[in-house]
Amino acid sequence: MIPIKKELKLILIIGFILVGFSIALPFILNSLKQQTEQSVGYIRIYVNSAIYSQIYNQVEQYKNDVSNQGFSVDIINWSIFNVVTLKNDILNASLNRTDFKGVVLIGTFPAAFRTHYVSGWGNFKYPCDLFLTDLDGNWTDPDGDLIYEIHTNGTGDVLPDIFLGRINPYPISGINHVKALKNYFKRNHEYRTNILNRPHSALLYIDDDWSAYSNEWLSNFTAYSNITMVDNNYITAPTDYKYQLSNRTYEFVHLMVHSWDYEHQFHKPSPSFPFYTVYPLNYTEIYNLYTKPLFYNLFACFACNFTKIDNMGTHYLFSNNTLAVIGSSRSGGMFLYQPFYDSLKSGKTIGEAFKTWFHNHELITFNHWNDSLGMTILGDPLLTIYM
Repeated sequence: MIPIKKELKLILIIGFILVGFSIALPFILNSLKQQTEQSVGYIRIYVNSAIYSQIYNQVEQYKNDVSNQGFSVDIINWSIFNVVTLKNDILNASLNRTDFKGVVLIGTFPAAFRTHYVSGWGNFKYPCDLFLTDLDGNWTDPDGDLIYEIHTNGTGDVLPDIFLGRINPYPISGINHVKALKNYFKRNHEYRTNILNRPHSALLYIDDDWSAYSNEWLSNFTAYSNITMVDNNYITAPTDYKYQLSNRTYEFVHLMVHSWDYEHQFHKPSPSFPFYTVYPLNYTEIYNLYTKPLFYNLFACFACNFTKIDNMGTHYLFSNNTLAVIGSSRSGGMFLYQPFYDSLKSGKTIGEAFKTWFHNHELITFNHWNDSLGMTILGDPLLTIYM
């Protein structure tokens, strides 16, 4: 039997312990919450060593912004212009980080190439960023021409395991590239801190060859309810499109138009052969236009071939307010895109939404897999449309 005084002493000790625990509990829970928030994934940011010192402050700010999203971040000062070496570095990093989510390349970086044949046009060589994001597939170049002709499952599959974004103004001729990068990261930070924003609205701009299926394209654009759709064959043209970009405040633009890497080619019905007239819109017009939208999805062949000087995608990215451009480096584009917009609607990053879309089995079922192999993200893949 415990004496009364000892019993009272024991009660007091237990009481002090409980009081101390109740005081410490919020701090313990907050610490656990922070650990949870910090475990959303690992991001590897590569910066071309030739410009690293010139944009050091911007890179550090970007690193802090990405860390504030909950990502674990490493910055790599990179100087080797060899895509296989870059791939091996990414692979080695993935062995140590099971939570590896994505890569950001800042400045000029190498790309792997594939080739494809287009009837009437011949063979096209195009950069293929899937080479860097498919970490368990097998890529071979049997003829040694530095173009990968064969891509098989390897130890896994042929799908992307991570996402990747390129932030590189150097394909643009006649500008101060370092200044362009600094301006880009300035607006990137402003978007993340809600200084740069737009009404939650979108533009779906559909040129003639796809306008017959406008309702289907619209129904798959699920990330937005406030959508302006322009699909009249007599209206879709450079003049109207430029008006939409410079006079309306859309957050997101989804464009469907024939293109080359250096220009869009809008069609208008015509009474003469071949029954339409082509109205081009080239990169200089994007460069000289004050564009207001923040994000673009360009269903526009070759427009995002980032290895080409003055390609359209890079001009979009570094025009005024743009933060990210999704598009293709070859013929094709984002077919069957609803999984991408479903993911954006749920709050996923552009990179995660892009990877989810790429995993859509319907791309193979409906014979759009090859059309998808040039797809890439120009800009920050870690942004969301909900801030």
